[in-house]
Amino acid sequence: MTNAMTLNQKTEKAQRIAKAALKLFQQYSFDEITMAQIAKTAGVSKGTLFNYYDSKENIFMNLLLVGYQAYFESLDGRIQQRTSLTVIEFKNLVLKETSELIKEHATLIRLNALRGPILEEKADKTQTMTGRKKLYEVTEKLSQDIAAKNKALLPESVSRLFITQSAVISGLMNLSGLNEFNREKLPIGFFNFEINVEQEARTILSHYMNGLFRKKKVDEQK
Repeated sequence: MTNAMTLNQKTEKAQRIAKAALKLFQQYSFDEITMAQIAKTAGVSKGTLFNYYDSKENIFMNLLLVGYQAYFESLDGRIQQRTSLTVIEFKNLVLKETSELIKEHATLIRLNALRGPILEEKADKTQTMTGRKKLYEVTEKLSQDIAAKNKALLPESVSRLFITQSAVISGLMNLSGLNEFNREKLPIGFFNFEINVEQEARTILSHYMNGLFRKKKVDEQK
């Protein structure tokens, strides 16, 4: 007999640990969460935890990449159900999805805002590259499926648009906190910097797409 775990068992345990970390992230800030808390919430020992993830940053980087993979796969499924997609319909779709991301996937947006300044410092490079490769493949397929619905929607432009969408939302999320310090409001009048992230993101992306497609003479009904 052997006590060796199967690949499926290892995958399930890694997912259980990741779900525990995600649950904590929905209640606490990244800095407040410890590896000990994650282990306890997942029902594993700290030693077991470190067998799967060598740092807190690695867990949350994995959550970020897997989360975006799932989101884009879901979006691709909705795209494939369409028989056609005009440029105007595509613009409206992007704006609608931007609102949905901000309102329905707030945890994913928070994670993305942490990626550059925090997560990449200690996340495992090899595992991150593997996750990014999978994410690239998903977004590449999504871009191609969108472009297949309308010849004016080039895969390269669509792909850059989703990158821009991510950057705009993350940037606005960071700016929206300028009137706070450690989650406490700064004195009234010190900053007058209240941002409606959803509204601003939609406005910026709308202008971006108008510029992106302004040279395309495309009939809306095509």
